[in-house]
Amino acid sequence: MTDQPPPPSDQPPPDQPPPDQPPPPHQPPPYHGAYGQPPGPPPGQPPGPPPGQPFGPPSAGPYDPRYGYGPPGVPYGPGLQNPGEETTWAIFAYVGNILIGFLPPLVIYLVKKNTSPFTRFHAAQSMNYQLTMLIHLVAVAAVCVPPAILLDAPGFLALFILPYLELLIGGWVFLILGAVKAGKGQYYRFPTFFCYRMIR
Repeated sequence: MTDQPPPPSDQPPPDQPPPDQPPPPHQPPPYHGAYGQPPGPPPGQPPGPPPGQPFGPPSAGPYDPRYGYGPPGVPYGPGLQNPGEETTWAIFAYVGNILIGFLPPLVIYLVKKNTSPFTRFHAAQSMNYQLTMLIHLVAVAAVCVPPAILLDAPGFLALFILPYLELLIGGWVFLILGAVKAGKGQYYRFPTFFCYRMIR
């Protein structure tokens, strides 16, 4: 048995093709030579993230370009700067609407519209709900009152029960639901039929 000398260092091993030839079909990746590199960091670079990128998951700041679409967990709007104060103002915008009417959400909107997007959203929605209910009432009045006067038929005024029920049920359902969502720090939009977005 004769010992064979090892191949020169500038030639590939016998089981690998030369760099200028395609790899055989039975050889799995990663291919050596011109068709790929072994996985891992480049030679001479320690393992870990690329230079300039910190360890650990991306930060939860206002925006990180690595996310592509902004930070996760904020699907409907910007995050809260002061959660306790902002949610309290937003809740008052709905509760004041139930107890007093249009004035409390208007005052909250004028005070917080330039400092808190969250409070502004809920105060504007509370006002839009009241304005939408007023539009529904005026529309029913425009349809029912003239025939009732001209035809001397007060039965047409019975249609006023529709906006009354709408205001009664909607006030207890949507305004309370909006206050609950605001207390949880969430954005919640009323159905468009009950709340046209006139004030933003």
